[in-house]
Amino acid sequence: MTNRTPWTPAENAALVRLYFRMLDAATTGRPYTKAAMIRDAMTDSPQYRDGVAGMLTSRTRGSIEAKLMNASAAHRDLCPEAETMDGHGYRALSNYQRTLRDAMAEAIARRAGLELLPEAHPARAGQ
Repeated sequence: MTNRTPWTPAENAALVRLYFRMLDAATTGRPYTKAAMIRDAMTDSPQYRDGVAGMLTSRTRGSIEAKLMNASAAHRDLCPEAETMDGHGYRALSNYQRTLRDAMAEAIARRAGLELLPEAHPARAGQ
């Protein structure tokens, strides 16, 4: 199945959750399989019930892997000193959507226990 539509904010948020699940496993030495994690995101797998399983059903494995490389770039751009998936199999590809950057910024802030100000998130500005 080919889907040439732009990634939605919900898909980007799920992709970023998948990205950080992989990064956390890689940086803590926990065993993980990228292919299995992607497969779970593409199907409604009972293994994960945290907002990733089934969220990327309309995307191909290749599309998800390319977007994970974009996520590495967004992470690197937002946190230049942080370890990214660039060194763990998803080299940074810098041509990414603004909505992916927004999803990454939200995830980074949430992981740091910070609350984004409305003006820092274009979709929420003016609310």
